[in-house]
Amino acid sequence: MIFTEIRFVLIVAACWVSFFGVPRRYRAHVLAFWGVVFYGVYAGRYLPLIVALVVGVHLCSRPRSAWVAVAGVAAVLVYVKWGGVGPGVTAGGIPVGSGAATLVPLGISFLAFELMHFAIERRRGHISDASLVDLAAFAFFFPCRVAGPIKRFGEFTDAVARAEASLDGVYAGVIRILIGLVKKVVIADVLALTVAEVGYAETPAHVWRIVLAYSLQIFFDFSAYSDIAIGVSRVLGVTVPENFRWPYLSPNIQEFWRRWHITLSAWVRDYVFLPMGHAWFRTRLRRDPLVVAAATYLVSFLVIGAWHGLMLNYLVWGAYHGVLVSGYQVARARMPPVISASPLYRSPVANLAGTAITFALVSLGWVPFMTDLPNAWRLVRIMFAIP
Repeated sequence: MIFTEIRFVLIVAACWVSFFGVPRRYRAHVLAFWGVVFYGVYAGRYLPLIVALVVGVHLCSRPRSAWVAVAGVAAVLVYVKWGGVGPGVTAGGIPVGSGAATLVPLGISFLAFELMHFAIERRRGHISDASLVDLAAFAFFFPCRVAGPIKRFGEFTDAVARAEASLDGVYAGVIRILIGLVKKVVIADVLALTVAEVGYAETPAHVWRIVLAYSLQIFFDFSAYSDIAIGVSRVLGVTVPENFRWPYLSPNIQEFWRRWHITLSAWVRDYVFLPMGHAWFRTRLRRDPLVVAAATYLVSFLVIGAWHGLMLNYLVWGAYHGVLVSGYQVARARMPPVISASPLYRSPVANLAGTAITFALVSLGWVPFMTDLPNAWRLVRIMFAIP
C-alpha cells in the first residue's frame, strides 16, 4: 500500500515543511511540485499524459472550448478504462474479478472527474481567475490521487488559502490515518481471505458468507483509503470532503447512495442527473415526471458503473442500482397516504427492517461487481438454489 511506504512518508514530510515554509501566495506552487514528484515516483511513465491533460484543460479557457476539454478528458478516461494503456498503478478499491487484471494510471478516474468539473464550472462562469499553477495544485494534490475523494476546485483553493500549521491538525490527521490503517490491515485484509474462496464455493451458505465478507471488505478497504487521504490532507492543514458515512446503516437505497462514495454521487448528480433531467423535462416526457426520474437515475448509475470500468459486469452493477433507486422513487411516489402516514411506517422496527433489506440488496449487487458475469451468475444460482 502506497500510504505505508517510507518514500510516501518522506514526500508528506517534505511537502509539510515547504508548504508552511513559503509565503501563502506560493503554496499552490508547492502542492503542484510535490504532486508531480509523487506521480514521478509512483507512476512516472504516465506523468506526461497527466501533465498534458492538466495543461490541455487549462488552455481551453473560453466557455465554448470548455466542452473540448471535457470531451478530451472523457476520451482519455474511456481509453484507459477500456485497457488501451499497458500496466500502470492500481488505485484504491478491490476488484477481484474481470477488472483486476487491467491496471490504469494512478487515480485517473478521480483526476478525470475533477478536471471535467473544473472545465464545466469555468464554462458556467463559476471559475474565472484560475492560473495553471492553481489547477496543477488542485489536480496533482497527491493525498487524494490514490482513491479520492473527488474534490471541488473552489472549496479546495479556499482550504489551501486557510491552511494553518498546528499540532492539533497534525494530531487529528495522524489519528484519522491510523483509523484508516486499522480498517485496511486489520479488517479489510482479513476479510479478503474469505473473499479469496470465491473460486471454489459450491454451497449456498459458503457463497453467502463470501458475498457478505466482500460487502464488508469493500467498505472497509475503500473507506480506509479515504480516511488516510483525509488524514494526510489534514496533516497539511487542508480539509477535503468526506466520502463515506456508514452507508450500511441506511434505511433505504437512496439514503445508501447519499452515504456511499459521497463525492462520486454528488459529481454524477450535478453533472449528469440534474442536466439530463432538465433536458428531458423540455420534451414530451415532462408529462410523466416518474418516467423522467427513472430514466435519469438509470443513465446516471450506468455512468457510475462505467466510471469503475468499461466492462459488462460493472455496467450490470450500475444498471442494478439504477433500477433499485428508480423503483424506490416510484414506490414512494405511489405509496398510499394511509401507509406513509402510519406510525408503523416511521417506527424503529420499520427503520431496522429497511436497513436489513437495503444491506441485503446492496450485498447481492456486489456479486457482478466482484467477478465476471458468467461466474456471477454461477454464484447467484448457488445462492438461491437455482438449477
